[in-house]
Amino acid sequence: MTKYGFFRKQDGGLFKKVDIREVYNEQATKDNIISQLSQLQSTNPQDAVLIYLAGHGESINDKWYFIPHELTCPEREEDVKAKGISSDDLSGYIKNIRAQKILLLVDACKSGAVLIAFRGFEDRKALSQLSRSTGVHIVAASTKDQFAAEVKDLGHGIFTYTLLQGLNGKAVRQGESVTVRKLMSYVEEQLPEITKKYKQEAQYPVVDSRGMDFPLVIAK
Repeated sequence: MTKYGFFRKQDGGLFKKVDIREVYNEQATKDNIISQLSQLQSTNPQDAVLIYLAGHGESINDKWYFIPHELTCPEREEDVKAKGISSDDLSGYIKNIRAQKILLLVDACKSGAVLIAFRGFEDRKALSQLSRSTGVHIVAASTKDQFAAEVKDLGHGIFTYTLLQGLNGKAVRQGESVTVRKLMSYVEEQLPEITKKYKQEAQYPVVDSRGMDFPLVIAK
């Protein structure tokens, strides 16, 4: 099952309504991605928002960049800086999302560097919301210097495969809620082992968890 298929099945479960917005391939331009992030700013405080970025990433100095479709020369630093979506951009848009429960998942190379832009993030968000009622969580597929492995037989990155395994119940016992922090713990423990199983270099996720934990699904 794909990640999108998984969340479509959650409608009427823990969440009364699930609104999925997808941007693929040639539609995944910088403008379209930023437009989707901007629209999330109109969410309600009681909503939960999950943002999933899968693709190519590059790290330049102390900034990480997500590579949109139209950026065809990611080996050129000036192009990445001008046309990429920086970690500062992501932090700025996510800071303005009204929802108090946010999970950012990044399946891209060198994505651990994205966390630099979120240092002090919870302090800025707390200006308009009580920090104890706000949860902002980030899971990046790899360290700031590491590539994110893909296995053709799995149909997507090993990071995404590991996430889906955890969401489908392996992160908890049957009948328990898979919360963000339980999912994070599962990914931290299992991702290095699963990458080695598929004869890849051990891949280590980078996680950051601030504020309130919240459930994503009930394990069956």
